[in-house]
Amino acid sequence: MGNVKHRGNGQGTVIRRGKTFTAIVTVGRYTENGKTKYIRKSKGGFRTRSAALAFLPVLAGKTDSAPNTFQAMWDAYLAGPYKKLGGSKQVAYDIAAKRWKTIMSQPVDDITIKELQSTLDKETKTYYPAKDMQSTLSHMFKIAMAQKLTAVNLSRFLVLPENNEKEGEPFVETELHKMWAAWSPGDMVLGSILLMIYTGMMPGEMLRLYVCNVDQEAMEITDIGLKTAVRREAPIPYPHFLAPIIDDLILHAGKKGKMVPVQKDNYYTRYYAKLAELGIRKLPPYSCRHTTGTALAKGNIAPATIQKAMRHAKLETQKRYTHMDTSDVRAALDITKPDQVAKQG
Repeated sequence: MGNVKHRGNGQGTVIRRGKTFTAIVTVGRYTENGKTKYIRKSKGGFRTRSAALAFLPVLAGKTDSAPNTFQAMWDAYLAGPYKKLGGSKQVAYDIAAKRWKTIMSQPVDDITIKELQSTLDKETKTYYPAKDMQSTLSHMFKIAMAQKLTAVNLSRFLVLPENNEKEGEPFVETELHKMWAAWSPGDMVLGSILLMIYTGMMPGEMLRLYVCNVDQEAMEITDIGLKTAVRREAPIPYPHFLAPIIDDLILHAGKKGKMVPVQKDNYYTRYYAKLAELGIRKLPPYSCRHTTGTALAKGNIAPATIQKAMRHAKLETQKRYTHMDTSDVRAALDITKPDQVAKQG
């Protein structure tokens, strides 16, 4: 007798039979001779438990899609592995899945690589959004393969845009001067760039920033950290000279209070266009964060203070950021504006 993995009522069961797994759902019941009998549907042959679990919604008919379409595969993914992703990754995958909308009603085994490549090329021209599209498609194919609907994961053959971003390289002082000279109220894109540079925020954090996350009196940003517990718990202080830019982003926030109300792909396009407009090198958004650390180092700031500002965990002996005093971090950030850095030297 195989091992049984029970779930909540109506959610189905997964049974291990030898080297494979079988998904089972109860779809009805009736009474016979005073005893309750159950009507069940099952599908076996899954190579992993997670694949069988992911198929349960399809087996139960909890998706409006035909059981062999990309939409059905995505619904199965949403019901299983998707739930284990972090919030920022879920958002990225939601956006990526919407870009596959033109193929979602098609059977998985009735698609060509030419059709997939054409869809990807039409939907995005930059590397990271394309990578997210490839990843979501791959998850759909993996579920289809586990259900023996197809033998090949065509996502592996997609050609992505060139990733020519220079990770880790900071903006130099002359470029920072150009940014400050060009910024004016209402310039959301340049304001967001300066925000990342002088707070050390990651692009993903900046794009999920809402007005409610900003304490203008304390001059801190909270509850937007990504990736590590340290970053999630640490408040982000900002320097006095950045307050007008943050106030302006708040003033021009979207209807729901989102301070940079654009999707990631659209933001990257506008970000690079702004750099080109100012005659600044095509460095990726993550270079803003790297610029923060470089500017702090040039200001001869103590390593422990730089670590607090950057919310790094490796050198931290105590991960107690919730109640940390951010005054030293703000004082350090206050000297990172180009003119101030020059005077410190």
